[in-house]
Amino acid sequence: MSSTNDLANPLWRLRNLYHIKRADDGRIIKFEPRPEQQRVYDMLFKEGVKRLIILKARRLGMSTALDVLLTDQMLWNAGTQCSLVDQTAADAERKLATIAKVAVDNLPSGTLQHVERVRDSGSILEVSVAGNVASSFFAGLRARGGTNNWLHLSEWGVIQADDPRRSEEILTGAIPSAEHGRIIVETTWKGGRGGHLWEIVKSALETPEEAKTDKDWRVVFFPWWRDPTYVVEGDVSTISPAISQYLDEMERTTGHTFTPQQRLWYDRQQRQLGLFIFREFPTTLDECFKSPVEGAIYAAELDKLRASGAISAFKYDNSTLVHTAWDLGSPVNTVVWYFQVIKGNEIRVIDCDVDLDLTPVQRVGHMLAKGYAYGAHYLPHDAAATRTSGKADAQVYTEAGLANVRVLPRTHDIWIGINACLQMFPRFSFRLPACERGLDALANYAYKRSSATGIVVNEPVHNWASHAADALRMIAEAEMAGMLKTGFAKPRPTVVTTGIRELDFTRRTIVRR
Repeated sequence: MSSTNDLANPLWRLRNLYHIKRADDGRIIKFEPRPEQQRVYDMLFKEGVKRLIILKARRLGMSTALDVLLTDQMLWNAGTQCSLVDQTAADAERKLATIAKVAVDNLPSGTLQHVERVRDSGSILEVSVAGNVASSFFAGLRARGGTNNWLHLSEWGVIQADDPRRSEEILTGAIPSAEHGRIIVETTWKGGRGGHLWEIVKSALETPEEAKTDKDWRVVFFPWWRDPTYVVEGDVSTISPAISQYLDEMERTTGHTFTPQQRLWYDRQQRQLGLFIFREFPTTLDECFKSPVEGAIYAAELDKLRASGAISAFKYDNSTLVHTAWDLGSPVNTVVWYFQVIKGNEIRVIDCDVDLDLTPVQRVGHMLAKGYAYGAHYLPHDAAATRTSGKADAQVYTEAGLANVRVLPRTHDIWIGINACLQMFPRFSFRLPACERGLDALANYAYKRSSATGIVVNEPVHNWASHAADALRMIAEAEMAGMLKTGFAKPRPTVVTTGIRELDFTRRTIVRR
């Protein structure tokens, strides 16, 4: 029997009142929070956290826990507005139907007096309890207007990589709708260290706990090995040596001892998923940000460089000129790579300016203060275009004090430059830590298929990662144009014809069919 005091306690209600539908067989079972779910409830109700980001492995039941919570708040607090924003409208409506509505329909008899469904559709559940002011639960791609007391943002880490425009809507629309309420983000990760949610996560991780207020975000991480079902029986001698070595290292890092069954399970998942295991089943928080995106253009080449030791903390050669390669945009989107040509062969990339909100004069001052002996500065073709100020960017930077500014000719197809850059990768080395932020962007530079014109093409995605990638491509285009002197002959550009564009990662050419 429950007492009035019990029913007034949301933690008691969440442990005792609700039922859920099992995903595998559709059976209705009592909801009993798992330790990870209970940890989230404790953070919200015992510790008073109002802004929470949950980074996690797949299938840990966080959506279920959070939408049961939103349902509970809707039922027990008249006039409450809750919203779920999900990756797709179908995902949002499915969770409303299979979690929230199931929880309402299966309340123990006599728990609440007269629960009336005021509105009930695929995307809205509105209820009135005992004739009180109705409460609502909205589910869809965007948070409804007005004031959300509770906001659940599901898979924002994926949305920010796949749909930057909707990610911006979440940041500027959904988040403000719950300014005075509770906001919980639960997500797997996609897109590396970039995007709207990354900036929030980065700030949360860097801000000391003692300095945080109610408006600051907290981050909690739940790895795959917290799920007791992630095990498999079998011959552990079939585990690859690389995975055994990796898990040994992770035991030292995490303090968790992996059972033979966990090791075998992880080995089989890694064989199937490859590098994408970091996204689906991260072992540590840092691994969340290492998974490549689909269509990643440079990620495989970067992995080869890391494996060979070409990405490391080496010293630059102060007897060799330093050149720069640029991508121009708004001040904060302008990217500059600093590189040296060693013996006409190796391209040593020693530095990278990313995310600097500087005027041209400030940027040139910043560059000169580095103390490098500069050679040429390679700017993209649009640096020669006259701006509304009446001057071209090349002129602006020259007048600001940058000597030997060189504007590259326009390449009529971006894939020509991309493929030339791919061919150049075995000659690259990158210096840490100066290039780390730029390398994050390169790893997440990707293409996606588009058929807007009726012809299927692979188009590079224009987002936070593309600025650094476009700047690096200027090195290859400078060599193609004969403006960068190396020990390699000027490559012949691919002839572009009509047809369907595909990127052939084996031959490193543009295939036309």
